[in-house]
Formats: sequence, C-alpha cells, structure tokens
Amino acid sequence: MSQQERDFKSCPFCDAQEYGDEGIRLRLISTSDGYFAVACYCGAAGPIRDSEEKAIEAWNRRHFSQREETHYQFNSSFPLRQASLKGNLRSFDFSMVLQIVSKGQKTGVLYFRQGEEVRALHLRDGNLIAAGGREGLRLGQIGCGRGFISQEQLQEVLVQAKKSGRRIGEVLLDLAYVNEDDLRELIRHQIREIVLELSCWKEGDFEFRDYPVEFDERGIEDINIMRIILEAAAKKDERAAA
Repeated sequence: MSQQERDFKSCPFCDAQEYGDEGIRLRLISTSDGYFAVACYCGAAGPIRDSEEKAIEAWNRRHFSQREETHYQFNSSFPLRQASLKGNLRSFDFSMVLQIVSKGQKTGVLYFRQGEEVRALHLRDGNLIAAGGREGLRLGQIGCGRGFISQEQLQEVLVQAKKSGRRIGEVLLDLAYVNEDDLRELIRHQIREIVLELSCWKEGDFEFRDYPVEFDERGIEDINIMRIILEAAAKKDERAAA
C-alpha cells in the first residue's frame, strides 16, 4: 500500500478511519472499465476518477461536486448511476419507500442518510438480500455475538477478508465456520435490525440507484419486503412492551 493510501482522510459520512476494530475500513476500488474510487466499509464511495492518484486526491480534498457523488455500492464494480428515486422521509415514510421499490421489482441499492448516519439496503427484483452501514451490526460482529464463531475465528475471518478482498460471509463459508443456513440466518438478522432501526427514523433523505447484483449466491436469499416490515413492527412492539 502506498504512502498516499495510508493517508486517507476519514469517511465524511460515518467518520471511519482507515483502520478500526474490524481491520481496514477505507480502500481503493476499481471498476471493470478502468476507473477508481475510494470506498468506505459503510458503503460510501468517493468520486470516480481515471487514476488511483486522482481518486485518492478527490476523496482527501472532499471535492464532491454533488452530494450524489458519494454513493453506496456494496462492492459493486459498476460506475456511478443517476438516482431513479429520491426524497425525504418527512414526505414518504420508510415503509412506503420500501413498498414503492418492492412493487416496482427494483434491483439496486436503497440508501438513507440522517445527518452523519447512513444506512443501505440492497434489493434484487424487489426483495431484500443485504443491508449495511451501522457499527455493531457487521456480519462478523453478529456471528460472534450470537455464538456462531469465536472472537479468535472472527479475527481470522477479518484478516482473510482483508487479504482476499472478499466479503465476510464468503470467508465464513470458505473456512467452514458457518454453513449456508447459518449465513442466511445471520444476514436475515442483520437486515431485520437495520430495517427496524430505519422504521423509527422520522426524517432523513433517501435515494435509490439501479445496480446489477454482485453477491455470492451461497447463503443469499430473497426476503420479501412486506414480511420484513411486519417482522420489524412486531419486534418494535416487543421492545416497547419490555
């Protein structure tokens, strides 16, 4: 890694530094057609440029010509696309936004921003398949917290993921620390908790961008949006009554 890469400024949205409790947080990504951008573990990515140096410089100088230039890719290798849907949760509540993209059978990333907080949901054909953007709800943290893996195994997984550039779920499967059913359960829990949190947001911006799906199919399942909304509502009632 070059000195320039080691000097990444923190993420302007989640304030992550290059290294944190789960290893590397900021990294340089490349698109299939030879462009580059700096990406954060929260899903944010900086302006796309035609060289590594320009991408890092744009990230560090915060020269985002539009707010839309920071977007959520879930490790997508595809370049920035215009938002096909955007608005504010004061006008459209969270469940309504989910129903719109579900009814339209959308595939892509739906993300939400409230101040410095960012959350993202990945959809395929109108169903949820992944979520991210909240500290404490990383897949490895969930697996460790729920007893699927030990702290030592988590550290090994994080090291392997960093070296290979693969997702945590893929490494968990390859090391046989979880099976595909276990991974589906962990991902469902992650999605449910983030949806539950977002359902409590009364304001904030949302935006949807169309992206092809780029996930290892092992452990991935299409989760019906109405089902997850109802599950989140029931969980909210349980916590309110506790």
